[in-house]
Amino acid sequence: MRAPEPALATLSRDPVFGEGWIHERKLAGMRCLAGRDAGGAVLWSRTGRDITAGFPEVAEALARQEAGSFVVDGEIVAFEGPRTSFERLQPRIHASSATAARHSGVAVFLYVFDVLEIDGEDQRGLPLRERKARLRRLLRYAGPLRFTTHRNAAGPAYLRQACGRGWEGLIAKRADDAYASGRSKTWLKLKCEAGQELVIGGYTEPEGSREGIGALLLGYYREGSLRYAGKVGTGFDRRTLIDLAERLGRLETERSPYDAGNVPGKGVHWVRPELVAQIAFTEWTTAGQLRHPRYLGLRTDKSAEDVVRE
Repeated sequence: MRAPEPALATLSRDPVFGEGWIHERKLAGMRCLAGRDAGGAVLWSRTGRDITAGFPEVAEALARQEAGSFVVDGEIVAFEGPRTSFERLQPRIHASSATAARHSGVAVFLYVFDVLEIDGEDQRGLPLRERKARLRRLLRYAGPLRFTTHRNAAGPAYLRQACGRGWEGLIAKRADDAYASGRSKTWLKLKCEAGQELVIGGYTEPEGSREGIGALLLGYYREGSLRYAGKVGTGFDRRTLIDLAERLGRLETERSPYDAGNVPGKGVHWVRPELVAQIAFTEWTTAGQLRHPRYLGLRTDKSAEDVVRE
């Protein structure tokens, strides 16, 4: 089986509601496309990387299904209380083997929200409502497998309710559209908290009793140029600081990777812009900097070159 190209949602600042849309809970996790055939089950990241070893219980649950061959789309999540937490998921994302994943102590779930193929037949041209109906009938949802429910014709009150519950937001999808690989406006992200992926281009030295690093320097691409977006110094525990220092030490370079922005000139270690971090923040300033950023974790499912300002 080959990893399919996933559909990607576009950030929207103007929430859309009405009869032509359905709304799903936006989950703070790792995108996962999964396939199962006679040879077993395989899990892929958004970029097509095989991540099966990191989530063996999910692969096993899919392999045990009574259905024939299929390819489904979903999100792998871990919970911190009632909320999905990307930070909580980090040990599983970086597990080096199925054994390490099982002993991480972090329970994970695959929330499935779409189906691309059933018994060799392409389902992507069907309307979303029909695909969701077939998906509900396709699998037995137990253990780490969950069906992603949706609400029809939701109103603005649903987004307020979602934010009040501590959700990341909602995903609005055109109810009668086909599955469109790549980014489009048939799937929209309606966020409660600002946040996105950003490229790490450098770091500062730790101060006082802090270990590893001080802060990460962040950026995003615009027209092929890496633009500086500010730095983040919160959201780290000791283990994360030491791990980041080791990873970034292997990427150090003499020159700044940034082409634009108010980049610090002193006390900075520059690195090749290869690592992508998930960052939460309150807003963008008029100068194009992040306000009150907070580090959530590294993303391994997105290439640095694909990171743009949402």
